[in-house]
Amino acid sequence: MRRHILHIALRMASAIIAAVFMACQCVPPDPPEPTPPDPIDERSEELKDFMNKTELGLYVNSVGIVTYNDIYFQKAWGSGAFRIQRDDQSAYLSIVASTGSASSSYQVEYKNANTNVTLMLLKLQAVKTENSCVWLWNETMATGVIIPEEIN
Repeated sequence: MRRHILHIALRMASAIIAAVFMACQCVPPDPPEPTPPDPIDERSEELKDFMNKTELGLYVNSVGIVTYNDIYFQKAWGSGAFRIQRDDQSAYLSIVASTGSASSSYQVEYKNANTNVTLMLLKLQAVKTENSCVWLWNETMATGVIIPEEIN
């Protein structure tokens, strides 16, 4: 009987050693990939608001200064220029891309009911393209224009 118990004990010890050895030989599973942090949206609030605008025109601090309206305005573009004007000429916006320049410089001239003729020279960066229009933005001046994509 003693011999039988010793035989069982040796077999159990061998089985335990084999199990431990096999467990040490197993390749551990790969740890899950870390979840990347949410990207930081560094766009200004004015830019975010501007990107939600849909009408062609000029916006300063997210406020439409001169915006196109099918009922009261006409629009025209060609040769790097875009113009919208009210039928009675009380408001207009003219945007001309600079020629021969690698930068995105534009001459923006406008007039509305609240201002005299105003001329700005702006470096504008395309921030959105959608529905054949392009949203151009100048962060320093918090100024943007939405124009037909063909003139950009």
